[in-house]
Amino acid sequence: KDSMSMKTVWETDNGEHKSVTSPLSLVVSGFAPVTDVRRTLTPQIRTDAGDTDLILVDLAAGQNRLGGSALAQAYKQMGAVAPDLDDPEDIKAFFAVVQGLNRDDKLLAYHDRSDGGLFVTLAEMAFAGHTGVDIRLDGLAENNSQFARELFNEELGAVIQVRCEDTEAVLQQFSAAGLADHISVIGRPNDDDRIRCAFEGKHVLDYARSELQRLWSETSYRIQSLRDNADCALEEFDNLLDEQDPGLGSELTFDPSDDVAAPFIATGARPRIAILREQGVNGQLEMAAAFDKAGFESVDVHMSDLLSGRLTLEGFSALAACGGFSFGDVLGAGEGWAKS
Repeated sequence: KDSMSMKTVWETDNGEHKSVTSPLSLVVSGFAPVTDVRRTLTPQIRTDAGDTDLILVDLAAGQNRLGGSALAQAYKQMGAVAPDLDDPEDIKAFFAVVQGLNRDDKLLAYHDRSDGGLFVTLAEMAFAGHTGVDIRLDGLAENNSQFARELFNEELGAVIQVRCEDTEAVLQQFSAAGLADHISVIGRPNDDDRIRCAFEGKHVLDYARSELQRLWSETSYRIQSLRDNADCALEEFDNLLDEQDPGLGSELTFDPSDDVAAPFIATGARPRIAILREQGVNGQLEMAAAFDKAGFESVDVHMSDLLSGRLTLEGFSALAACGGFSFGDVLGAGEGWAKS
């Protein structure tokens, strides 16, 4: 739950008041610098890179445990055995190989295997790329009784897209890292905008990409039609049937590389600004980066530093309070800023 308000209150149809209070839990956040955001990988299948392959990295090595999966829940079951991280060294090696391949510009797309399993992973990649995919199950399943486990288990893993000319080198790098038993070339994009799964040369699943994408989007559409303008929600939902619709785009009327702030920055002067941080605040790193780019010296100031006297606001030219949850969802916290 992203909110720090851990109590939910509601009234039943017969007027009875109910409430549930969730136990508190420790959440530890870690941050790491992204040295080049242009290297960020997305699930969007690239259709502008020539012939490409889709490779599954299965960190469970074929165990295909279905406990707690969306498939099990669809059949009103929980399952007996849930996915697990059996060998931490495998995920460490996987991360190192992916980072190296990304640095070498060998990866075109990346998507982790999570809710819904391999089939949903591939479908979401196809949705993002507005393209079809052909999936080969021969290397994964021995017979049709194993299709469900292979396609819908939610074990740790990922699907990557690579150029066909790089496939062998990519497989070799995973093998060198001890992951030879965890990788399979499972398919490639197609030009007819269909999502197909084949086994022994026969199609076992064959759907139009737009048809599956509408099913995938239907819950969001129904919520949006209640929350927002219903006509606009329906128009957006129906656009999914247009296979030529490129999706959201932008037409910039300016050059984003131009530093529009440069003429207004006093060179040599870097005023110190306190970036206030407190329980529930988010976006403080981005705020600090924005002020730094605008010519300020950003300083991380936690509320506990001020309360304990370890730090004061003397010597700062300004104070920035970021967005967030108003100190643990305390109502009225914004009034203090409004009246100051």
